[in-house]
Parts: sequence; C-alpha cells; structure tokens
Amino acid sequence: MTPFPFSKSPVTELSQNPPYYVSNFGFWTNATDYKKAGIQFLYEFAKHCGLKHNSSILEVGSGLGGSLVYWKDHFNPQKLSAINLSGEQSNFAKELFRERGIEVEPFLEGSWETIKSLPINFYDYVFSVDAAYHFKNTIEFYQESYRVLKPGGKLVLNTFNLEKENTLNFLSLLHLFLIPPNEIKTKEISIKTLEGFGFTVEKILDWTDPVIYGFIQNSKTMNLSLRLFSSILKATMKSLGLRYHYYVAIKPN
Repeated sequence: MTPFPFSKSPVTELSQNPPYYVSNFGFWTNATDYKKAGIQFLYEFAKHCGLKHNSSILEVGSGLGGSLVYWKDHFNPQKLSAINLSGEQSNFAKELFRERGIEVEPFLEGSWETIKSLPINFYDYVFSVDAAYHFKNTIEFYQESYRVLKPGGKLVLNTFNLEKENTLNFLSLLHLFLIPPNEIKTKEISIKTLEGFGFTVEKILDWTDPVIYGFIQNSKTMNLSLRLFSSILKATMKSLGLRYHYYVAIKPN
C-alpha cells in the first residue's frame, strides 16, 4: 500500500477516532498522536475559512469520508456533496455515511473533473483537504471551482508551493508522492492564477511547521513504514525548497 497519506486505500497504520476517519497529515500543535492531530486539522481548516452553519459544501477528494462527517456533526450543513476516486476509500466512505445516516448527494466517483457535471453558482464552499496537490490541470480545477461557487462562496484547500522557481529536474521526486511535478508552483504564481479567474485571495497560512514537520517529528513513534515515509518526505521538502500552505479564495459578490 502507498504510504500514508498518499494512499488510495483505507489507512490502517494510524489510529483513528470513529466516525472521523480522515486522510490528512494532521495538525500537530499541542498534539502528539494522530487521533488528536487528524481531527485538529479539520478544526483549523474550518476555523480559518469561517465555515458557517447551514451551508452547502462540496468536498473534492473526500477520501475516507470522515471530514464530511465532521462538517455534518459540527456545522449542520444544509447540503453535502463529494467527489472521490472510485475504489476502497470511496466504498469505505459510502458505508460510513450509510451507518451514520448522512446524505451526501451527489457522491461522484471519479477524478476531480467530474465537477464539470455540477451546476453553476450552487455551493457556499468547495473544500479540498490534502487532495488538490494530487490533481492534474490545477488551473482548470480553480476555474471549475469558481463556476460552481455561489457569489461570496469560498474555495479552501491545502497545497505545496515552491519557495522559488525551480529550474532543476529534481521535481520528478514528487512522483513518489503521487504529485504531478508540473502542478507545483510558487505561492506568488498560485495567487496570480487564482486572481486570474476572479478569486480574491482572502488568506494564505504557512502550515509547513504545524502540519508537515509536526507529522515528521511525531512519526518517530509510528511504525517503520511511516518513519521511512517521513524521512523521504523531509528530504524532499528540503531539497526542493517546498512549503505547505492553506488557501482561502473568495468568489466576489
């Protein structure tokens, strides 16, 4: 199985808090175990975008489904929708939703491009929790997110950025993490791209330390495969000059 969190299967190496089965790196401030860090990531994700109750949410790359359960339990959204690759994770998520009596409609199985089947000006939030950096044609994803958002709606995501433009070939290392190398840009280029589609970038937070290096630091107590994964991740971050950011972009009214 591909090492966490770049797995297409339900994660078994890390302890989870039922029913919040998540697939993120964790937010490790004041946390030393994944049961807390994984949920704290969702808390920080919602807090910094000002997630409102009774909203409509589309999650693109919904993974194991635990984040949608979290939004449902804590923010009482009026509508939940999801897009995720077909396979074990989606099967796990659908069973989780069934057991919890949570309606996720539509649940589209496939790549992010299935967003094109969704209506214009429909969602208050498009979320991508530790998923957008896997997407090909990220520019088109931004454009489609803008299309399906209501005026005043928000695109919220996490992604890796280069500290400066990389002219070397080492970006091919990102294939190890199922990340298309050509999609990883500097923060400045990402901002210009979002603004080019009409977004106003409301917030960018550097989560490299509490998330990535927090995960690496606390992997010392995890099993061997995760420790090895963390070592490779640490070396890749440093050699490529990568940072990990949280973005909130608004579609103006």
